[in-house]
Amino acid sequence: MSNGRRGSSRQDGSTTRAPTVTEQELKEIITSQNATEMNEVADRLGTWYTEGQEREKLSSSQIRNVLDKLQRMGKYDSNKLQLLRPVLAYVAGRHGGKVRHLQGVIEQAISKVTDEKTFENFKNFFEAIVAYHRFHGGK
Repeated sequence: MSNGRRGSSRQDGSTTRAPTVTEQELKEIITSQNATEMNEVADRLGTWYTEGQEREKLSSSQIRNVLDKLQRMGKYDSNKLQLLRPVLAYVAGRHGGKVRHLQGVIEQAISKVTDEKTFENFKNFFEAIVAYHRFHGGK
């Protein structure tokens, strides 16, 4: 298991390095339904998204629209899932920084969703990131 603390270009100006989510971690979360791995990665991301100065932090409102669309999907629909990508790209383009990091993680995760089971795992992962973000003080 990776510690997830490899460096990045830190485009958001934060003082800590962006956590890296490896392909293996995503495979464990999305395809193998490893809840322990999901919680560890989501906690790591949620913590980092709340760090830094106010302008650097990820806000819940920045990702709420994407989460709402995901929750309204109900069941796996490949086309609707793919339509989340431009919504997230818009939010990332508008806000930059840590939203772009989240976009990269979610893009990688979406690529692993192939059926109802992996969709549920993906949805749980996204919800866990938002929950840990809120838990660690995200607003």
